[in-house]
Amino acid sequence: MNHSEEADNPVPKSVSNLVVHVIDTHLDHLEDVVTKLEIELDSVEVDLDKGGFALKKQLLDDRKFPKMHLDLQRLLQSIAHGEQVFPRVKEKCSTKDWFSSEDINSLEELIGRLRRLKDNVGFISNRVTAVQAGLDSWQAEQINRKLYCLSFLSIIFLPLSIITGVFGMNVGGVPWTQQRDPKLKNGFRNVLLVCVATLGLVLLCFLFPFLYSRLTAWRRRRALKRSWSLNHRSFLKRTMGSGERGGYLRL
Repeated sequence: MNHSEEADNPVPKSVSNLVVHVIDTHLDHLEDVVTKLEIELDSVEVDLDKGGFALKKQLLDDRKFPKMHLDLQRLLQSIAHGEQVFPRVKEKCSTKDWFSSEDINSLEELIGRLRRLKDNVGFISNRVTAVQAGLDSWQAEQINRKLYCLSFLSIIFLPLSIITGVFGMNVGGVPWTQQRDPKLKNGFRNVLLVCVATLGLVLLCFLFPFLYSRLTAWRRRRALKRSWSLNHRSFLKRTMGSGERGGYLRL
């Protein structure tokens, strides 16, 4: 408890002092809770800056920030209730003769502290929301990477499974499936060549956008270098030509 008058007046001497003391103690408790949450959030943010995959995965599994956000919402509810009640207490007490003017001023200061505490809790809640959004985006990125790898593997093995399934059917008319025919002794090799050719075609289609973007960037750089060299030559011609006319540069 951080009562401002604890050293001078540890025990309330009147009813008005008791009211101020109770409200001040309540605010001190709320400030302690907010300070604890803020320190915990600061430590977690520092650990996130230093940590890697394991720490982020643990925070997501433990649901650290949703629990913290829920605690902040409960704290905001308590502060909002006090923000509604304490001004009414001040209005009621200001009409009483036994309530001193100094205690009324103290109540006004306590109400101001409560409002500042509410703003601070709102800022902390926004920080928690931002960190949770960052973790959610990181998790979505990890899922997208895994799905990309699975898609790449499915692109590779799906045509191969179709080819092997076609040539593995036990029906007549499928080429290279008659093992006893001496003319078709290289059927297995032919099937492997078809699989390799299909795999190469799939990889070429998969890598074509990347190769096209690299080729376009190379052409763009080449065009920029060519235009720069032409501009440099024309500038030299203008400067050399203007030297014969008295040293002035034609614009």
